[in-house]
Amino acid sequence: MKTGQTAKASPGLPSVSGDGYGWKTLSPALDRQIRAAQGKLGYVYGQLNRTDVVLGSEAMASLSDQTDSVSATAQSVQSQASSYQTVYESYLDIIGAKPVEGESDAIAAQRKRIQAALQDIKSTVTQGRLLGLQAKQMQMEIQRRGVTSQKALLAERMPSPLGVTFWRDVAGELPDIRRTAAPPVDNGYSGVFYRWPVLIAVLAGAFALTALIAHPLLGLLKKAERRIVARLTGHAPDATHRSFIPVTLAGLISGLVAFALWLLMAAVLGLGAGRSPAFMEGLGGIMPLCGFILGAGLPTLSRVTAVDGASQRSARALWGVDWCVALIVLAQSVLILISQENAFPVTSRRLIEALFVVVVTLLFLGLCRRLSRGTDARMAPAIYGLGCLVMAISWIAIAIGYIAFAFALVVWVVSVSVSLAALLLVALAVKEFTTRCFSHDSPVTRRMARLGVHANRVAQFGVLSSGIVNIALIIVFGAVLLSGGSLALPVIADHVRGLFIGQTINGIQFSLNTAVFCIAILVVAYYAIRAFRLWLENRLFPTTSLDIGARSSILNIFSYVAWILVFLLVLSEAGVTVKNLTWVVSALSVGIGFGLQSIVQNFVSGVILLAERPIRVGDLIELGAVKGDVKRISVRSTEIGLGDGSTMIVPNSQFITSAVRNATLGTSLSAASATVTISPRADATKAQLALMEMMKGREDIMQDPPPGVAISAITDTGITLALSAKVSSVRDVGGVTNAIMLDAYRVLHSIGIELGRCG
Repeated sequence: MKTGQTAKASPGLPSVSGDGYGWKTLSPALDRQIRAAQGKLGYVYGQLNRTDVVLGSEAMASLSDQTDSVSATAQSVQSQASSYQTVYESYLDIIGAKPVEGESDAIAAQRKRIQAALQDIKSTVTQGRLLGLQAKQMQMEIQRRGVTSQKALLAERMPSPLGVTFWRDVAGELPDIRRTAAPPVDNGYSGVFYRWPVLIAVLAGAFALTALIAHPLLGLLKKAERRIVARLTGHAPDATHRSFIPVTLAGLISGLVAFALWLLMAAVLGLGAGRSPAFMEGLGGIMPLCGFILGAGLPTLSRVTAVDGASQRSARALWGVDWCVALIVLAQSVLILISQENAFPVTSRRLIEALFVVVVTLLFLGLCRRLSRGTDARMAPAIYGLGCLVMAISWIAIAIGYIAFAFALVVWVVSVSVSLAALLLVALAVKEFTTRCFSHDSPVTRRMARLGVHANRVAQFGVLSSGIVNIALIIVFGAVLLSGGSLALPVIADHVRGLFIGQTINGIQFSLNTAVFCIAILVVAYYAIRAFRLWLENRLFPTTSLDIGARSSILNIFSYVAWILVFLLVLSEAGVTVKNLTWVVSALSVGIGFGLQSIVQNFVSGVILLAERPIRVGDLIELGAVKGDVKRISVRSTEIGLGDGSTMIVPNSQFITSAVRNATLGTSLSAASATVTISPRADATKAQLALMEMMKGREDIMQDPPPGVAISAITDTGITLALSAKVSSVRDVGGVTNAIMLDAYRVLHSIGIELGRCG
């Protein structure tokens, strides 16, 4: 019976005769699964204990997959056997575990068969558990070996190469070094240097053929460019014309040629037989970049970039740099692959990495020296100084035993430098192409003008196209920085895909589409909040009786709450949780303890002011010696407009901790009053009626409640009349009082009322 069939079969009731789909039918299938799983474990155990070859990371991954398969089989066996055990135990409970007096012989025989089947089922369950335990122990051993054989952290320190211990360890690893050239055994992978002469011959042949093709190819592309330019513009470029386009195309085509040659020669010579696919893919992935370097040529790049003051002598000073850089990139990639494959003894691998660091730094300083002495390149001294610094740090790290750190530093410098130069060359070529094709006087623009397309639109298309390519190149450069120094195209492509699909960085899932979506949320939220504020301010509030202070508080609170919600939404979409922000909260608590007390105090005070509204926008307040109108209240400060037209910004905490006089708190109404003294011989009634008519005719005072004119005092020197009225704003009291006094004098004089003396 097949495994899939047994999984679908229902255990049912045990067959008395032993036929059908009972335990006797399933038991042989489970026994076969257990024996096959035990055979897999034996194979894994034998591979882990091999002494003829070093197991690489891919071989370890294959063994791990097989162990996981054994674990799954053990779990399946336990599950199926346990289900039958439950059914048989239930059936035994029905007929009884022990014989009873007077029972039939058939029941006794059936009890005996069920008990025997239960013993067999329990034995199978035990075997499944033991198999799962063995698989778990084997998986732990694989993980332990993987952890111990991974490349060391930057903080790893080993014996210094200047001491005897280091070289004693290298000598002790000689048997392991010989195993790196071992052939494949038992369907496993060979050593990383298996058939190494063929490997070197294939790499050398691909490099040599690419170099032979690259230089004539560059000449053909330059001639083709001149012909195309002459055909489109009507005149050929002069002899001093320099262009990035043929150089970049030569590099790209050479990269494809190098990759094709590698695949062809490796297939013809059978280089991949028995070798780790990851190692072969890594070498194939680095060949396009090596071909690009040989095809474009750093000397060519130096010759055409005279923007920094470099002359034609730079090409002669940089002779051979393309070969050196291509070989350095190849050697760096091989060392990274060896480290990833765990295919070389640790101490010996560190020795090779130290030699790589020394050779690369010496070559780099030699190049900078040639540039400084043989050319007028302005950047050469600065680059030379940077190279000296890198060399000093890496050599000191090697001397004290931090070889992994020195290798990582040099690998990072090489990766950044090479990728930046290559991407910059591509960016310059794209910019030159778009400038030529989409400029205002280009043939494309003239042809598009005949179709009614304005020249500015064509130029904008060129600028946008160049910008899009530059953004793509920046993304690729970011992927290079995340690749750990590997310049292989599959690795960079995986990191680019990881940027778009998503990858975890310090516990936070990050992807470019998430970043774009979060930015879109912020942009949409900005315009949505702005539109809703304008609707509240211009449409809703005018239909309400809210004063300007209440409106301002509502708008501010709405804005802050809305942006907090938007911020939480962005964090949620970005996958940031409270756990991820623990370090931020800790840093803020320390900052608050040392220097942010006043900011937090003002923020809390601003929230209190907006909530309780002891002062509002438009209120006339006095704070110490400051008197003015409240213009704006934010969560940090309040703006007060002074009488001279200036604005004073006051921290919110001062409104909470200091005494503040609010002249308009509760209502904006205020009272204006004035007194007039007339002669004791004058007609007081006539004067009172005249002044009352004058007060009723004024528009700067309120008529509800109505103004009043009353006699407040009568003396032998005169009769005092008191004028009072309500004013809509306290700010108008002074001006209204002055106007009332002037009008009262005019009215009394017009009706012939003589003024008295103030007693």
